[in-house]
Amino acid sequence: MKYMIQKIKKIISVLVTLIIVILLIVSINENNKISNNFILDIDSSFIHHAKLERILINEIDTNSREFNFFDIEKKIKLNPHVKDVKVFKDLKGNLNVGLTQYKPIARIVSGKFIDNYIDVDGHLFPTSKDYSKRVILIHLSDKIIYENNSIFNSPFGEDLLKMINFINQNNFFNKIISEIDVDSNKNIVIHPFLSKQKIIFGYPDMLEEKFNKISLFYNKIIPSKGWNTYKTVNVKFKDQIICDKFS
Repeated sequence: MKYMIQKIKKIISVLVTLIIVILLIVSINENNKISNNFILDIDSSFIHHAKLERILINEIDTNSREFNFFDIEKKIKLNPHVKDVKVFKDLKGNLNVGLTQYKPIARIVSGKFIDNYIDVDGHLFPTSKDYSKRVILIHLSDKIIYENNSIFNSPFGEDLLKMINFINQNNFFNKIISEIDVDSNKNIVIHPFLSKQKIIFGYPDMLEEKFNKISLFYNKIIPSKGWNTYKTVNVKFKDQIICDKFS
């Protein structure tokens, strides 16, 4: 009788151990799978939630135990509008994707780099049929020669970028300036939203002084002379504002 009891205990012990092993295997297998739930942290601009979900569904086999997060990140980063991406799985098996996109501050509409946006650091990235943003339009002359085939890897490009950022960071100028023309000599003409005159800016230097003169024109001269009295306003010379009237 005692022998039978010990035998039964051994059998029960083996069965319990076997059940625990099976549960562990199932748990590990489920842990290695990705659920069909995506948790996305993304701003809805060039790539929106639905588009990112389609990309993930096409790239991921949720039943697979072989899954490389770095490969998915690399594939998503191939999109030229993606600045950075992080992919990871949470404890419930949900796939979490945090995606940062480039933010446009200006758009090139003519010249060598046409149909590209510019971000705050001077990075160029293409326009999109899915999304557009109202930003300053940049007209570049076809005759400008660029160092290293890049607009912003040069002293002029750096100065132009400083000017664009200056405009965007100013609550007044970012509302009144719509377009910038850059000629073959790298001189700039500003086109405002509100009035007919062109603002002759010259080379993008002495930003504080030149924009102070533009501010003076709008705050002092226009109220006394009228919006459409002058066809050009020249601020490129030191300590001067030259206003040329319509004939």
